[in-house]
Amino acid sequence: TADVGAKGSYSVGVFNPLRVSFHNRFELQANPLLFFLAPHLDARFAILKPAVEPGQLPTGVRLTAEAGVLMPTLAMRLTKGYLFPSWKTSANDIGFVLIPRVGLLLSGDFFEHDALTFRIDAALRIPLGPNNAAPVNSFLAPLELLFAAPLTGFCGRVGAAYDRALGDLLRLRGEANLYLTGAQGNLNLSGTNLGPVAPISPFIFTAHLGLDIAVFQYSRITVGALFANYDQGATQVVKAADGFSDRVRVRSNNILPTLDFIWAGP
Repeated sequence: TADVGAKGSYSVGVFNPLRVSFHNRFELQANPLLFFLAPHLDARFAILKPAVEPGQLPTGVRLTAEAGVLMPTLAMRLTKGYLFPSWKTSANDIGFVLIPRVGLLLSGDFFEHDALTFRIDAALRIPLGPNNAAPVNSFLAPLELLFAAPLTGFCGRVGAAYDRALGDLLRLRGEANLYLTGAQGNLNLSGTNLGPVAPISPFIFTAHLGLDIAVFQYSRITVGALFANYDQGATQVVKAADGFSDRVRVRSNNILPTLDFIWAGP
């Protein structure tokens, strides 16, 4: 949501980032598991933040701006031979890039214990030298989103989420996002441009449904499922009305489980 915690509050998950509030309107976040492999830092600034009494949930309209930067090169180089070519007999390599990101989140509430959030954000690639890495076109949409900005040059998102408390111990959350990535570009082999590869749709749609289960006063387990629809480059043979068969492009779907344990401070 657009909520920025009170000064001194924090939260961290096994997979969710560490978020620490240094001021009632300012907090920083980073993922401890990835920070040393892909140095990054995000800042969140509360533009609109109604006053909140201690122990009470935020209400009213909240508007928060986000800005961050990421250098993913080291983490990407560790996957050479798996996600990317090993290039053991070539001078090609994954180049150094910076990925700045900016975004806005707007939250409001209809009832006493819910929150509706709209968000828009975008990430760009700033090359710091030669780069031979190309889109991976994997079988997992989350992997495509993770590498979208470093490999295609751009990743933008518009989305909405709704949170609803179900008593004191449960909270239900639904979220939908539409992503736009950069173009796949041309196929490069050993420094030679071989021209455009088969066009891939730049649009990726995701939806997530999750349930938070409180286990301690400030900690919770979150479980859910992620659905993603995207263009993996897959094809299938279809029979036309004239009796002839043709191979056409089709979009692919992912359904993946999600699980995390989140610790939080007051």
